[in-house]
Amino acid sequence: MQNTLTLNQPIFRQISLRWRLNLRVFGILISVLIFLSLIVYVIQLNFLFFGTNSIKNYDKKLDEITQENKNLEVSSAQINSLGSIDAQIENKIQDLSFEKINNIYYIQVLDTTIAKVNKNNE
Repeated sequence: MQNTLTLNQPIFRQISLRWRLNLRVFGILISVLIFLSLIVYVIQLNFLFFGTNSIKNYDKKLDEITQENKNLEVSSAQINSLGSIDAQIENKIQDLSFEKINNIYYIQVLDTTIAKVNKNNE
């Protein structure tokens, strides 16, 4: 009876040794998976941070462009106003050296004209 016990004893030791090896391999695999998931988590947080940072930058640029657009609209309205047009006309008159006239003389159309408008067909 003692022989059978000694024969069975190494089998139990092999099973327990295999079980320990399986637990070690399982623990190593779990550790590697946890480590890899932490790396992926850090990378995702990094992408999230840069995404929100770029959105803030785009919002700032949008605000700047909106303000610039309002300023351009105001300046466009000032340029197109009647007072501005009068000033532009006066500047152009001075640039072209026009003179102010007192009397207006009209050209008299003679009967010997080349083209004449018939008032009956209007």
